[in-house]
Amino acid sequence: MNIIAALMEKPWQPTRYPVSQSCGRQHTRLVALKWLISVISVLFFLFIVAFLMRSQYPDWQPLAEQSHQALFDKSNLWLNTIYLVIASFFIEIARVSTPHKKTVLVALALAGGFSCAFVAGQILFWLQLYGQGFVVNSHAAMSFFYLFTGLHALHIALGLLAWLRIVAAALGDRQKLAVYIELCALYWHFLLGLWGLLFMLLVSKPATYNAIVEFCGLGAL
Repeated sequence: MNIIAALMEKPWQPTRYPVSQSCGRQHTRLVALKWLISVISVLFFLFIVAFLMRSQYPDWQPLAEQSHQALFDKSNLWLNTIYLVIASFFIEIARVSTPHKKTVLVALALAGGFSCAFVAGQILFWLQLYGQGFVVNSHAAMSFFYLFTGLHALHIALGLLAWLRIVAAALGDRQKLAVYIELCALYWHFLLGLWGLLFMLLVSKPATYNAIVEFCGLGAL
């Protein structure tokens, strides 16, 4: 059931097939998570539009075209991307292995560990860039870089709080474990896809930005 259908429901009216309380709570959690993902998507969409429009100004400086630019060496970003891919992979392993407690615990531990490695890797990369003089206000593109990567890392960090709740459920309340892992997997896969989009956007050439702006008609705004 999609978000629109869920919002159109009328829970105060009697239904032919009554829903159990646990199913109702599970459905509420799923709708809430989808709403959260929708809000995050809109937030990043607006920032991306602002990024593309700002790239049309003559003082725009690319991030990854020449050796003296901040993202010319993408090895740290690729390493952090691998961390996030592995974390998402192990979250999926935990989701499909719910009946097997040991497998779930190992998969959750690895997913959490690689997610922490991603956040730590981002922080270390920011510190490295700061040490090289690429500070937040260096130029507009760098400001957007810190904005995008900082917000994304923040959402990963918040997701780790949910991860802790899942670990507690795996050690104790097994009844809610499958529901929690299902929701966490959806959130992690979404953040992985979002990171892939941001990565491609930040390291693209100005010609790519120009083509997107022209195609979407943003230049007329």
